[in-house]
Amino acid sequence: MNKSPVPPNPYIVGGWVTGKDFYGHTLLRHDILYGPNNYVWVIGTRRVGKTSLLRQLALDAGPPYLPIYWDLQGCESAADLGDELFYAVEEHQAAFAALGLDIAPLENSSLRRQLRTLCQAAAAHDRTLLLLIDEPEVLIAIAEREPVQVQRLRAAFQRPTNLRVVLASTKSLTRLEEISEAWPTSPFLAGFIPRHLSGLGPEEAEGLIRQVRAPQRTQVDEETVAAIQAITNNHAFLVQWLCYRLYQPDGSLRRPGPSDIYLDPMMASLFQQTYKHLSPSERLILLRLSQGGPCSVEGLAEALQIDVTATRIYLYALNRLGYTRKNAATGCIIIGNDFFQLWLEGNHAKMALDDAEVTDSSVQDLARAGKEQERGYWQQQLHVYRLNLARLEVQAANYGIDTPLKLQNELEFHHRKIAELEARLDTLPV
Repeated sequence: MNKSPVPPNPYIVGGWVTGKDFYGHTLLRHDILYGPNNYVWVIGTRRVGKTSLLRQLALDAGPPYLPIYWDLQGCESAADLGDELFYAVEEHQAAFAALGLDIAPLENSSLRRQLRTLCQAAAAHDRTLLLLIDEPEVLIAIAEREPVQVQRLRAAFQRPTNLRVVLASTKSLTRLEEISEAWPTSPFLAGFIPRHLSGLGPEEAEGLIRQVRAPQRTQVDEETVAAIQAITNNHAFLVQWLCYRLYQPDGSLRRPGPSDIYLDPMMASLFQQTYKHLSPSERLILLRLSQGGPCSVEGLAEALQIDVTATRIYLYALNRLGYTRKNAATGCIIIGNDFFQLWLEGNHAKMALDDAEVTDSSVQDLARAGKEQERGYWQQQLHVYRLNLARLEVQAANYGIDTPLKLQNELEFHHRKIAELEARLDTLPV
């Protein structure tokens, strides 16, 4: 008798994903594509899924958009930037040909000419050019060597009315803002709205764990799902990494144990890079938490001799990027996930505080801007859900005690989303 084939491991570690393999960030993706802001800066740690998000946005973009994924990795000059933009446009040659544009003359053209020509071609067909920029940190070094060229790039972003630009980077890009403050023009990131990319929502993470979009779902009990979520804090890469190792030949996940929480070279390198993108005060907070255990906001402020208001701002920034989280039972602040905690414990003796790529002031400025933008966005979403709930309640009242199940489910969904949004707003620092 032939044995049943062993199902392949469905969890993807190390590469970007799109389509059925991409889970979560639904509200963020909708806001980027359909919100009022044409300039968005998505901030995330390494391996949190920035490349996957950009590539998924290219798939999500409907008829109003003409998406281009522009990867700046490895660029060392303005000329390199222009070459990479042309290569990116080449990948969409058929789309531009359908608009009547021959892209061949754009090769070796300046960035400004390429962007102007592409936007003009899109505008002629009532389309918006969606520029999805990965690894923009290279602009820091280019701005130091060729400031005029980066100033011109910023100007090229600002001129067209049918251009939407999405940057995805670590927060080390704040260094570009510091460099460009001395420019006679506006700083490079002026006008870009910060959006944080951190862990998945609980339901999104559960969908990833169960592989709800796969041809065959992974068999996993509720206790195992809860354990994976607690260990990883719903960090997409860590969920994939852990599930990959827990996957069994019968298509199920076994329960994680202490031996499953270990650091391989790739993960150790990830956290080393993560630490580089922290400011001095953020490092102090994490070292205190890793050595001293859970702590209240006031306790952290007192222990580190940092103003309580400033401490809340730092914790907002750390929390939004998954470095820290709040213990639901005690309300105390703890390290964001078990793997990062393990790395901090094993490396705290050799962690420097004076070689940070990011300054305390830039973290505070970015956090304040992000907090205000986030507050406005969640308040807007809360208003929409409350209006919809009121409409649904009127419909339900017309049915009396015979409210259809579908309508009951919609009411329950809106009550749950309103509670989630109110909780999000409550966590924002004053």
